[in-house]
Amino acid sequence: MSKFSKILSGTAVALTLFAGIGQASAALITEWGFVVQSGFSAFNPAAPNQNAVPNDTTNNGVVGSAPNGNLGGLPTVLSWGQGGNGPSQLFVTPTVGNPPSLFTNGGSVAGASLTHANNAISGDSLTLQNARLVSTLMLTPINPAGAAIGPFPIAFDILFKETTNFPDSGSCTPGTGGTPCADIFVLQDPGALTFDFILDEFVYTVTLAAAGLGPLSDEACAAAGEDPGCIGFITQEGENNVLQTSFQIAARAVPEPGTLALLGLGLLGLGVVRRCKTS
Repeated sequence: MSKFSKILSGTAVALTLFAGIGQASAALITEWGFVVQSGFSAFNPAAPNQNAVPNDTTNNGVVGSAPNGNLGGLPTVLSWGQGGNGPSQLFVTPTVGNPPSLFTNGGSVAGASLTHANNAISGDSLTLQNARLVSTLMLTPINPAGAAIGPFPIAFDILFKETTNFPDSGSCTPGTGGTPCADIFVLQDPGALTFDFILDEFVYTVTLAAAGLGPLSDEACAAAGEDPGCIGFITQEGENNVLQTSFQIAARAVPEPGTLALLGLGLLGLGVVRRCKTS
């Protein structure tokens, strides 16, 4: 029987590795099939002009639509505001059809994509303030074949800033650019981009990435209500801005029992030292 667990913390890593001692030898999984499912589990609107009275329409405010049925029917589309070209929209597309195989210690494969249809909306419209995007990754060993594992839940909290298209000062938020001004997304939990799990005698690391996702200017972070050094992406007005995610998987052997024993003694020693210092 294979041993499988997900790593949650440094302590859990040590405990999981110790639990793996004595397991039968198993081969490295070199090829995987995968399925990515996504949806929005939460979202909140905000009025840039608190005295504005929004029109009573389905496009004025943040609404969910087009459920994909993958994650309990979570919406895959958020719409807000109203302008000449319709509302702004944020929609996610999970993996569909027959995606290519994922190879251990190989290249990246495409995952879900996030698109912002950035349409100019009227100044008295409600806009998106924040949202939570939830994805799950299901992995199925192909070589050697095995039962599917997962799903691994991956949650991203997103802050959104609908910038003024043509500010009185004539300049946009530094680091965003565009004419009209670009809008700002901030990812509040970039740590979710990497996670580990243990299967038999190997530690597998899944790493997610996306072109265009990276550090923003301090001014852009501040405009979105986040601290300097935040991670996010910029979307140009009047365009469909696509954030295509990709991911890869790497593997390393679980340390030998002797190494684990030394690790355990080291952890024990740290505990003894800590108790001595506090006594």
